[in-house]
Amino acid sequence: MDHQDWNQYIFTSKPSNDKGYQKKPKSTESKLEKNVEDGKMTHKKFDSEYGKYVQKNRLSRGMTQKDLAQKLNVQVKDINDIESSNGKYNGQLVNKINRIFNVKKKN
Repeated sequence: MDHQDWNQYIFTSKPSNDKGYQKKPKSTESKLEKNVEDGKMTHKKFDSEYGKYVQKNRLSRGMTQKDLAQKLNVQVKDINDIESSNGKYNGQLVNKINRIFNVKKKN
């Protein structure tokens, strides 16, 4: 089997840090972990004013939550969460709602 290379190769780990360089601590990860521990990592939610706005416009057009959800291609639960101010803020969903209600800009 002349075509095979049977030479032995030995791989070693990187040389130690002899030049006195110190590795920087991973500040982003430590900040993130600290925020998680402190409970500061929360999602932005819909405000109650926007929920009332959606409900008012939906009812003025004679639509149910199910009808609006079907037009937006989302679950009824998402519409319910928006109107009750419990849902996570979703910019794409806001744009879809505004397009259905023919609104230029409403946040």
